[in-house]
Amino acid sequence: MPISILDAAKSKGSENDPEAVGLPMFAGCQHCGASLAYYNSYPTKSGYISCRDCVGDTGFETVEEFDQFQATLEED
Repeated sequence: MPISILDAAKSKGSENDPEAVGLPMFAGCQHCGASLAYYNSYPTKSGYISCRDCVGDTGFETVEEFDQFQATLEED
């Protein structure tokens, strides 16, 4: 099961305001365009957000994996 934006926000110490730790509160699915909130949106390895139905195997399995991905983006 891939991690959600909520999972990533909790790991950074912000359960109620993901924007405080640089994560989106609201987003749209990159594939189907569904409106999403932080509790039902999934970051993907393409750098976009997906819904549960569309994320498939492009999501991150752990918060650590997501953090490493974010770190590589910040290096560029």
